[in-house]
Amino acid sequence: MTGTGPAVVVGVDGSDGSRAALRHALDEAGRRRAGLRVVVVYAPSDYWADLVALDRRPPTPDPGTGATARARAMVQEVVAERRARAATLPADEVEVVGAAGPPADVLIDAADGAELLVVGHRGRGAAHGRLTGPVALGCVLRSRCPVTVVPPTSAG
Repeated sequence: MTGTGPAVVVGVDGSDGSRAALRHALDEAGRRRAGLRVVVVYAPSDYWADLVALDRRPPTPDPGTGATARARAMVQEVVAERRARAATLPADEVEVVGAAGPPADVLIDAADGAELLVVGHRGRGAAHGRLTGPVALGCVLRSRCPVTVVPPTSAG
């Protein structure tokens, strides 16, 4: 990325909502002729349980590398879709990063200094019947930059 950071940041988790958010973020970055940072958030491993042997189950592998690789694959698919439609793509290379922690907190931190944060309306494990999910709501309420919440049914 050039400059002080990407103009557009988007959170993805592999859901339909995050795919729609990625499409929207690519379009926004293209319109702005700016960089795009794609952030995949995963739960941190619970190393304290291992230290005190409270949990006798075998440790689960850290999903970070796999989650980031899946996010990169999704980015490649959506970029290919956009190229096929002759859409304007970001001026800079699309950066994909993975981070462990509470999703809203990680996304807000990743968007520090950005012009826009884009999140999906519904992600994995979302409860039905709410106006928006806890990650999107947390980002809207606490982000230092504008936030766009994209529904999964957004035309792509």
